[in-house]
Amino acid sequence: MKKRLQEAFSQSFDLVGFVNTSTYNQAVKNPVRWVLEPFNTMVVVGLSYPSNRKFRHTKETLVPSIYTFGRDYHEELKERLTAVCESLGYSYQIGVDSHPIDERLAFKLSGLGFQGKNQLMINNDFGSYFFIGIALFEFELPTFNQLEDDGCGSCTICQDACPTGALNQENGYEMEKCISFFNQEKKELTETEIKKNHSLFGCDICQTVCPKNIDILRPTHSGFMLNGNEQVEIVDLFRMPTKAFKEKYHNAAYLWRGKLILMRNAVTLLYKTRNTRYNDLIKESLLQFKDVKWYVNTVSKLLEELERMKINEVKPRII
Repeated sequence: MKKRLQEAFSQSFDLVGFVNTSTYNQAVKNPVRWVLEPFNTMVVVGLSYPSNRKFRHTKETLVPSIYTFGRDYHEELKERLTAVCESLGYSYQIGVDSHPIDERLAFKLSGLGFQGKNQLMINNDFGSYFFIGIALFEFELPTFNQLEDDGCGSCTICQDACPTGALNQENGYEMEKCISFFNQEKKELTETEIKKNHSLFGCDICQTVCPKNIDILRPTHSGFMLNGNEQVEIVDLFRMPTKAFKEKYHNAAYLWRGKLILMRNAVTLLYKTRNTRYNDLIKESLLQFKDVKWYVNTVSKLLEELERMKINEVKPRII
């Protein structure tokens, strides 16, 4: 049975591991994340994505984290998982992100990798550039878990590179300081958060500098080929209705928190680069979303600064 599962999932995924749900339930700390009956076997899969595609912000476009490039990974993994499970003919359930299972814990228990100091799961062959999916089955397999945990050792490169100190060597991971956390939250950004934010969505720094991601050749999957959603036009963010925006940007993974999050983050980047050409569109957005306090409170202050910058741009020179 295990061999059949291994072969079937390996045709669609780069990493395949197994966990008895009883083993998982014993390891999980939060009861909400328990795997409930009738499932006894968990298949943990990983699908790699390219890490060498770099884009820069321009005066007209802004760039999100590279994990959002190409097709939305939720759709890609769910489609692959469903296809494999249907071919097997057993009763099953799948999950990608939005389910109660702790995917990182399941990944570790399956023996596929370990959790690095950057909080990402790391596999010795693929580094940390992969997505995780789960498939549950009712039948039970023999115990077979073999943990892979070579760890990060004394390496502190990601901790040293983190702009906000979220990967603190003394206190461990402080989620509230993580750029990828706060720039996805529907909240008023602090001055420090505005200053440190560098991305339209997410943050890649701790992965980019990780030695575990150096000199790794990853397979290319068609679903993650570039499709135009890697560079978001600023004018589209402020002028396009949400439905039209989703259609143009192929329901990209960075849209799961809504377009308004992207608009707020865009204004922080415009402020940091002193780009005042979109001030009028920002004003219109403040009127349109006047009841969304976290947006208004962040953006209105930045617009004041952008307006001052604009005045200084056209200020006549005194001879």
